[in-house]
Amino acid sequence: MVTKDMIMDRRVRRTKKLLKHALLELMQQKHYEQITVTDIVDYADYNRATFYRHYNQKADLVKEIITDQTNGLIQAFSIPYKKNNYIHLSSLAPSEIVIFNHILENKHFYGLWKEFEDIPGFYETFLESITQFFKQDINLITPCHDGLDNNMYTSFYAYGILGIILDWIKNDFEQSPDYMANQLCKIINYYPAESFITGDS
Repeated sequence: MVTKDMIMDRRVRRTKKLLKHALLELMQQKHYEQITVTDIVDYADYNRATFYRHYNQKADLVKEIITDQTNGLIQAFSIPYKKNNYIHLSSLAPSEIVIFNHILENKHFYGLWKEFEDIPGFYETFLESITQFFKQDINLITPCHDGLDNNMYTSFYAYGILGIILDWIKNDFEQSPDYMANQLCKIINYYPAESFITGDS
C-alpha cells in the first residue's frame, strides 16, 4: 500500500535530484560563485520557496551532492567485500574493481572536479571521507615486518589508490575503466596485503 508519506518522500527525492542536476549543469556553463539560487530554481523549473524548503543556502545543496558522491564511491570500493569480508588484495581480479566504472557513470559530477576544487573545503571534505573509510572500515593486515606501523601502512594504501583515481579524473578519464582496473591490480601486487571490512559498509 502506497501511503501519503511515501508519495511525499518520493516528491522530495525528485525535487532534490532536479535541483542537484540543475547546479551540476550550470557549473558546466559558469563558475560556482557566479551561480545564484535563482539560477538553480529557474533551470530546475521550481521557485525559490521550493529551494528554501529543502536547503538554507546554495552551500547546503553542494554539501549534499558531495555527500551523495562520496557515499557512492565508498559503496563502489566495498563491492569486492560483498561476498567475503576477508580479501587477499593480490588475489583481486580486475573485474572486481568497479570503482572506475562507477566514476565514469557519474561523470556529470567527476567531470567537474576542477570546478569543485575551487569550492572552499571541497577537496579536504572529499579526501577525509574516503581516507576515513580506509582507516575505519577497511582493516589491512600488515605484512610480517618488525616495526611496520599498521596505521602508516593503511595510509600508504589509501593515499596511493586515491592518487591514482584523482590523476585519472584530472586527466579527463584518458584511459578506459578496464585499463585502470588492470593497472591498479598490477600495482597492488607489488605491495600485497590482506584486508577485511568491518561494520555494515
